[in-house]
Amino acid sequence: MRIHKLMFTWLLSRFNRMNQGYAHLLELNNIQKSRAVSLILIFFHTFFCLLLITNYHYEILNTVILPLILLCLYIYISISIILFILSYYLKSTPKNEYYFPILCIGFYSSSLMSIGYFTGIMSIVTGVFTIGSIFSGLLLFDRKIVIWGTLPCLLILYISSILNILNIIPYAPIYRPYTLVSQSMQTYMIVLNLGISTFVGTILLGLFNACLDRWTAREQDQRTLMILDPLTQILNRRGFSEKFEKIKNNSAPHQLPLCIALLDIDCFKKINDQYGHDCGDEVLKTIAQILLLTLRQQDFIGRFGGEEFVIILSNTKIITAKKILERCRKAIENYALIYKGTTIRFTASFGLCSSVQQGYQQRDLLLAADQMLYQAKSFGRNCIQVAHQKINYQTDSSFS
Repeated sequence: MRIHKLMFTWLLSRFNRMNQGYAHLLELNNIQKSRAVSLILIFFHTFFCLLLITNYHYEILNTVILPLILLCLYIYISISIILFILSYYLKSTPKNEYYFPILCIGFYSSSLMSIGYFTGIMSIVTGVFTIGSIFSGLLLFDRKIVIWGTLPCLLILYISSILNILNIIPYAPIYRPYTLVSQSMQTYMIVLNLGISTFVGTILLGLFNACLDRWTAREQDQRTLMILDPLTQILNRRGFSEKFEKIKNNSAPHQLPLCIALLDIDCFKKINDQYGHDCGDEVLKTIAQILLLTLRQQDFIGRFGGEEFVIILSNTKIITAKKILERCRKAIENYALIYKGTTIRFTASFGLCSSVQQGYQQRDLLLAADQMLYQAKSFGRNCIQVAHQKINYQTDSSFS
């Protein structure tokens, strides 16, 4: 008894810590979300197990079948713990991000629904488990994952209901026979409640799904506004940092080369002073479009502030990266912008570095690229300077 209380206390403290860490649950990847689901499952099954143990001799409980139900709960707790631990060792790959949540949600919904069967398939508890599992799943995961994950729950609901109606298995076996409903009314009540639950559940699910679509679209719009530069419609500094971290997480474990380049428009202040800031904005948009058309599909660009752009070239050796940037430099140099009948030409300078020399830390790569950009400006602009060796820094920078 004392062991169960200690276990429950530990789970409660662990749940509180995880709750603080998962304040932004929707921003986690699917494996981390599945970890939270498995932790909730550990907490709930332990709670229900302790509830039965402390009320073992309650007069309405069926003490004949109670040991079997407790054994099921011990198995559920063990599987939940295994899934929880396993989530720490799984790598964030597309397959793991798809199949592991299905496994966790499937076990989550089916184990809770089996408890719903133990307490009465038409009880309020069962309804909460069914609707709650589907709704919470839709909030956290992709619809396809939720559909496969909740399928076991629905199968248990309808199969156990049919077997109850045919008197093949007992209704609410955790209680003594016919404690919740009389023998003459049991079949009628199961059929009636199953029909009503199916009808109401379908309507609620449709309404929830429609609301979720609108909410998801609005969230996506806001998310897009947060990571895109409004003028050039490419990544802003925040969007670049997020994209860099994702690429780094895929590149660093496999030691794949990652290159960063900084681009600065030469004499941009003169363009603003001579033709106005509207013209300067057109130059910025034009360079963004030139880069998008010239770079590869796997490359990403962002506006880093003012007239400065940043480019991520993933899985690219520094020699190849320089050739790609040279194409960009020539495309910018050869482009003629027509603004209010006036032909405007401009050039850009580039600073390039690689993770092979600088490592995978964003700050180190940006500092190295910035120093190379400074050299490109010093060497007469409209050129590319490359960091071929590790650069050590003695002072802080705005990239910190």
